Amino acid sequence: MSWRPLLFATVFLVAIMAPMNSNLVGFAEAEDTVVCCDSVGLDLHLIGSESSGTLSPFVQDLGDTTMTKTIANAVTSEETVGTWSLPEVWPGTVPASTWTLSMAYEVTNAAGAQINATASLQIGSQTFSATTPAGNSFLAQGSGTLNFDIDVEATSISSASNVVLTITARTVVFSLPAGDAKLEFQWGSEDADSIIEGEMPLLSLNLLEPEIEGSEVYFSVVIDSYWGTKILSNSDSLNMRVNGVLLSGDPIETSQGDGVRVTWTWLDAVGGEETVEAQVELVLQAGSETLSGSASFIIETFDSDSGTGTYYPPDEPLQTNGDGSPLEIVGTFEITSEDGQIRLTRETSITLGGEMAFWMRWGLDHIGDEVTDLSPVLTSFQEGSVTEEERVSRSIEPNEINEFERQMLTGATTSSGLCSYYLSVGLGMDGEELLGSFRNFETISIDLDLNGEQDVVNHPVTLVFKTSEFVPVNQQMTLLRNFITVQPAPLWSDLTFSLDGSSSGLSAYLGPKVLESDEVQLSHSRYPWGETISISGEDLDQDEDFTFSFIPTNAPLNAPMPLLAGVIGALFVGLIVALRMTRNRARRILMLEMALLPLIAFIHFFAYPPLFLGGAIGFTIVLWWISAAASPRNRPSAEAMELINTPNIPCPACGTKNAVLSEERPLRFACAGCERVIKLVA
Repeated sequence: MSWRPLLFATVFLVAIMAPMNSNLVGFAEAEDTVVCCDSVGLDLHLIGSESSGTLSPFVQDLGDTTMTKTIANAVTSEETVGTWSLPEVWPGTVPASTWTLSMAYEVTNAAGAQINATASLQIGSQTFSATTPAGNSFLAQGSGTLNFDIDVEATSISSASNVVLTITARTVVFSLPAGDAKLEFQWGSEDADSIIEGEMPLLSLNLLEPEIEGSEVYFSVVIDSYWGTKILSNSDSLNMRVNGVLLSGDPIETSQGDGVRVTWTWLDAVGGEETVEAQVELVLQAGSETLSGSASFIIETFDSDSGTGTYYPPDEPLQTNGDGSPLEIVGTFEITSEDGQIRLTRETSITLGGEMAFWMRWGLDHIGDEVTDLSPVLTSFQEGSVTEEERVSRSIEPNEINEFERQMLTGATTSSGLCSYYLSVGLGMDGEELLGSFRNFETISIDLDLNGEQDVVNHPVTLVFKTSEFVPVNQQMTLLRNFITVQPAPLWSDLTFSLDGSSSGLSAYLGPKVLESDEVQLSHSRYPWGETISISGEDLDQDEDFTFSFIPTNAPLNAPMPLLAGVIGALFVGLIVALRMTRNRARRILMLEMALLPLIAFIHFFAYPPLFLGGAIGFTIVLWWISAAASPRNRPSAEAMELINTPNIPCPACGTKNAVLSEERPLRFACAGCERVIKLVA
């Protein structure tokens, strides 16, 4: 039997069924295209010390502290002000242009300074210099800028080339100096930003051939540079336009060599074959020129509703685009008294969004993946029960969630376990500062919540930790401290957290306080059945320092229920004594002083320290007693005075004195005490 008819039939069958397949991958006709840039106009900021300074194209590298080089005496021989070098060089051609150096300075205790200085710029094997011009060699008193114009000829540089700036002063002569006249060169901070402006290669923008999946088209640009990640994180904006329309949504970032690949999803394809134009736009710093480039591609798409609307990268995505992702912490905690000890139970929910959420979802879908090149934190997870069908399926199956939770719990009560490692290296958090000491946990559970979205897309993910432990009684403890670790590129854009605490009626939070920050709010209340605490912060910087601490106690004088009983008992006894003291005295002042009771209730409710509360109660009772003793005696009324001057006779039966109100004899009247009839005959 010939194989040719069988082959023809197979091809014919595939051709018929192809239009029926909604998951067909389309095609794009074009090659990867470098669209930018031979050289870039940029500002290089002087940072670091005078002996080992560096040049940086990113204003974000400026520090808070101004670096200085002080010349306090007249200089008659050459003295180096400082040397700064560019750590990495992108190969290419430096065009002929004029580089401008602006060096900040300050002259004090002199009318000015006459200076002869030189700025030398080494680019590869060539060195270009400029000296202070005759009309710009006098530096007036106060702050200003010393400028140099350095003419640079066209030259080629390689990755091994150096770019070094050196400033030297040959002579410095002060005009009308005081005893401590000095010239101070300044750089390295926003207040004293010394820069050199020029043109040189920095990066290449490479538009890749679009990837097509059904009706979804993925446009990618590679920022090819030694500075790739920093350009992504520090640039003012990076946009992609297709047919002139700006693509919205969060792009997916992955590393590619020394650079980064940024991929957007385009959902507006008309279907079938069409020609589209993609344009990338990059603004390195606010106010700088827009670097852009474009390329045309012929693409073919098919109708499909099986996509997620988000590019699924074959390589591990970056954890940050430089701006950071939103982070929200919501939690509850409670202390209870158990057999003389205090148990602390906590539930902490960590909700992360943005690039971090996508990175975490992508990692969950690659548990046990031995094919893809993964970072150490993701390779720490073993295959477990995850099958090949579940892995890299673009959706997170329940089995992958269960395996993640199980392995995170393995060794979770040690500081070297996977849980602590994942929080530290993966999420950039110090787990013990956020959750407590892993070694002290009696129980711990970890739950993963995908917040209603199973696919690997940019959607928030929540980790829920539930822990319990016994804490030392009557000893200061820190419940929460700034837990975000130092990162080269910020993983988190801002931090919002809210923690609500409670206690039993026999335990209390003594002296809760927030240190080192005015941005974190704290409230503390006391009820008969227990205390409540609320601590919160909104839109905090990831380097915001704060510490929340308190003393857990079960002492009767501090616990809400015994304390309330003591407050009520003391006030009751004090009031009874005051009332007895004023039995025959005026009580108007005492009644006015009852207004102190709401004040004591206020002090008790807002959980002032028991010593302060006891002082307020003691002051109130003493005030009552003083007022009672000083109150005037009651004066008898006119009727009472009349009865006092009226003759009376005691009742023979009960002894009650009865007033004799008539002179008629015999006189009969009822006893005021026992109501027996008394007959008075004389």
